[in-house]
Amino acid sequence: MEIRYANKKVEKYFSDYGVMRKKIGLELTRGVKKQMDRLRAADTFGDFLSLGLGHPEQLSGYDRIRYSIRVSANARLIVEPNATTDTLSICSELEIEGVSDYHGGKDNWYIP
Repeated sequence: MEIRYANKKVEKYFSDYGVMRKKIGLELTRGVKKQMDRLRAADTFGDFLSLGLGHPEQLSGYDRIRYSIRVSANARLIVEPNATTDTLSICSELEIEGVSDYHGGKDNWYIP
């Protein structure tokens, strides 16, 4: 699957896990890396969703389709597939938005 990043700041953290570790800590970085490896291994986003790894959930309240993937009890990897609801199963392009704790009715971004 082809993975892009929402902006240069997000790309900086996801291209160097050492920099990410300094920002969010070792345990969250391990969780993020594990989910990123799983996303890269999948041919399509539909394949990833069918496995159910990381408990992917579609987020509501956004203009485009967004999913959260569990990294820890509260932290989620936020991704935006380049697809519509009809083409989600064959989507092979994904944009990483960052890592967030969206519990409590608001987004608290660890990595914007």
